Amino acid sequence: MQVLRVGESQAERLGPILDELATLTGEDQSPRGYFRAYALLFTVLAAIAPLVRHAPVEVPPLTSRQRAVRVAPPRWREFKPVRREIMRTAALMQSNIARQWPLTELDAHACLSPSQLNRVFKDSFGVTPPVYLSILRVQEMARLIRETDLLIGTITERVGWCHHCGQASRIFRRYMGVTPIEYRRYGPPSASRAGPGVGIATARADDSRGNGCAPTY
Repeated sequence: MQVLRVGESQAERLGPILDELATLTGEDQSPRGYFRAYALLFTVLAAIAPLVRHAPVEVPPLTSRQRAVRVAPPRWREFKPVRREIMRTAALMQSNIARQWPLTELDAHACLSPSQLNRVFKDSFGVTPPVYLSILRVQEMARLIRETDLLIGTITERVGWCHHCGQASRIFRRYMGVTPIEYRRYGPPSASRAGPGVGIATARADDSRGNGCAPTY
């Protein structure tokens, strides 16, 4: 809460305006009274706005994982309308996430140069096309791990990654905070077999003491 001191001359000028505003809001419900009240209100706000002081908004620093998973950082960046060719490019990758999409093909589809595509795509989604494709694959991997009994290797290959090179596990952990095997065993990082609110580290420690069954991958 702030106490604003407008000064004597400003108070004398605003006094009648506030009186009329109070009268209009209490008695006059006509369209004319409505717009007159708004005009008076904005007059008052324009007078006191320079006197209002606010603390700077402190944006907490993001962890590397939080920076990675933010496909489109919402509040702290300027909104830019998504161009039609960028929407088409994103939809193209969504239609077949398992395919290896050459940047040259995406460039041609968007009718943009490689540098333009990366810049405009990042303006729209917060990440470059290759990173966007990786995030789509991680999301699909997480869904298949939760909803099916498919082997982790089968899921990895289904979304377009090689099961034996370890890339899928590294990228999955970067975005989800746990490996695919840990995700299947304990669920998302905020969940575990011990119940909501029990973290992965706690559940893993309990499991290492021999109170759980070995999962099937």
